[in-house]
Amino acid sequence: MRIGFLLLSLVTLLILPQCEQRQTFAAHDNTEERRQFYEKFNRENQLATEQKIAKLRQQLAEQADSPSVADWQQQIASLEKKLREGPFFQRKSIDELPQDLRWESNANEPEIGSPQAKKGGTYRTFFPGMAFPPTIRALGKGGNNNFRAYHWDYIELGLLAMHPNTGQLIPALADRWAVAEDQQTVYFHINELARWSDGEKVTTEDFLMSFYIYLSPYLTEQWYRTFYGEQFYGITTYGDDCLCVRLANPKPFTPFYANLLPFQSKFYREFGPDFEERYNWRTRPTTGAYQILESDIKKGESITLTRVKNWWAKDQRYYRYLYNPDRIEYRLIRELDKAFVLFQRGEIETFPLGQPKFWYEKTEIPQVFNGYIEKATFFNDYPRSPYGLYFNLADATLSDRHVRIGLQHATHWQRVIDYDMRGDANRLHIFNDGFGPYSETNITAREFSPSKAAAAFAQAGYTQKGQDGVWRNAEGKRLSFQITYPKSAFTDQIMQRLKEEALKAGVEYKLEALDSTESYQKISQKKHQISFTAWGTTPPFPDYYEFFHSSDAYEPGTKTPRIMTNNIFTYANQQTDVVLENNRNARTLEQVAKTSKQMEAIIHQEALWAPGWKKDFYRYAYWRWIKWPEQHNTRISDEPEMSYVFWIDEDAKKDTLDAMKEGRTFPEVNRVYDAYRVNKGGASE
Repeated sequence: MRIGFLLLSLVTLLILPQCEQRQTFAAHDNTEERRQFYEKFNRENQLATEQKIAKLRQQLAEQADSPSVADWQQQIASLEKKLREGPFFQRKSIDELPQDLRWESNANEPEIGSPQAKKGGTYRTFFPGMAFPPTIRALGKGGNNNFRAYHWDYIELGLLAMHPNTGQLIPALADRWAVAEDQQTVYFHINELARWSDGEKVTTEDFLMSFYIYLSPYLTEQWYRTFYGEQFYGITTYGDDCLCVRLANPKPFTPFYANLLPFQSKFYREFGPDFEERYNWRTRPTTGAYQILESDIKKGESITLTRVKNWWAKDQRYYRYLYNPDRIEYRLIRELDKAFVLFQRGEIETFPLGQPKFWYEKTEIPQVFNGYIEKATFFNDYPRSPYGLYFNLADATLSDRHVRIGLQHATHWQRVIDYDMRGDANRLHIFNDGFGPYSETNITAREFSPSKAAAAFAQAGYTQKGQDGVWRNAEGKRLSFQITYPKSAFTDQIMQRLKEEALKAGVEYKLEALDSTESYQKISQKKHQISFTAWGTTPPFPDYYEFFHSSDAYEPGTKTPRIMTNNIFTYANQQTDVVLENNRNARTLEQVAKTSKQMEAIIHQEALWAPGWKKDFYRYAYWRWIKWPEQHNTRISDEPEMSYVFWIDEDAKKDTLDAMKEGRTFPEVNRVYDAYRVNKGGASE
């Protein structure tokens, strides 16, 4: 699991009182409101499209020699196509489904997991981030917390899924799909077996509900309204079992972009203005293998996932060897060292060994020497989380590019890698690493160099050193910056190292270690100077728009930072916006690669952050009754619960516990799963 300071899209972690009273809410049914919403949205969407076409035509007439003419003409053609295709929300009969579709189902990929996998048992672990989640909602305030992935992103099935070894699209709720010639319209047929955990059939109405929720004003997050309103041209249902999703632009790997998660229309018919409170702890039906039962929520203590009885996909080709434990119990353990003690006792099944002290020191124990606990290094081929220092350009001093370049030269990440991480990492050079042909390989992060830092600072007017060794300008302003970060023993160690090394380059780093909630709030409010963080990244393509587009930097027409966006750089540049828009709207894989590399060049040139480190593996210790497939867990994953290919061998568990009582031992095991090893350096084995 992701432990410590990795923030998955910047999480909110709150501690909830165990004695919270159950709230009661008035009966509510949004059926009529939804109907009116669809009609109103269709009218307003059409009017907005017509107005945009008129504006573009006016620009063409007034600026016929503009270099943007071709782009404007392309936009007009696309918008006119949108009008011809009709309203955003449409319902049609199955007889109106096009008859010339070329369906595919991709049933030839290798199966996932192991035929030796056994069902049963309880997998005991602890909450990622070591804090109790504020809600089990996936959306709304606090929904994007550290626990969300484990009960939502890794569990719920969309129309399609990505094969964790080959990266190809495979069936999920849809058993077949077809891409239209325009490469922006995708048709899906829902598997007739697909069911919610409450027995209800998955229907097209559940996907209409998805758009209703995403586009709703009741959501706290503006991101959903913007993304689903701009990147999609509409959804059409053909009876209960078929639908088509229309994208705003032709896309490579088109079905991936058209993939949707359903929201059960029955469960969410009470969705309304009080959504966040009403659904805060309401257990939902799921399409996936695990569900949360109301009896398994023990606030402030634990949340348990239970495998769905007679799960509809249990015998499907790509799912039958996955999701093997009957139950997965997440306990609240606030300190990693305490969690390790419980792991030693066998009260937790697995433990992440990402911190060097656990890999090199803490696992030097009898349970490992006697073979009761095993260790493994899993090499993977997964996008690397961009650990580093993020500069907030809304700060007057950090708005100077020369200062930012100087800070890159004053931040000694290599010393952190060599000493604090004991060489078990490599220097990160770019923002989106690990995306194969879409990642730039010709950029090298600026190295630690006090002399180069001094030269850059001099360009910004910082040419005098005080008695404290910190550079100053003619007005006496010192190069002193506060780094805000989520507190943990390991991050404290890293930040202290950076602080000591930065002083050698004439920079004062003041450390602000906050708990996860405070750190999140300050950064999301854009009140930080520099933040240490990382982002969860997912294949197959890198994402830049939400991190660097000016629309997420400032409120329109002001210099007031726009809060609650992922552009924590507060970076705004109209020329860069063009590249970002071309990247998001790329029509070919070549365009994705080209614009991604252009963005990396801009990020490097602008010195928007000080890149930290990356790893091409992860490490775990586990009791010997936890089993893995022979070759690896999966190539495209970075933790066991992302793939769910592991299982509990109850016979091995009994044998292990008996051996411990009898004094029997097993060989010490330190496995290396390197079938997917990408980088040949940076890991001690």
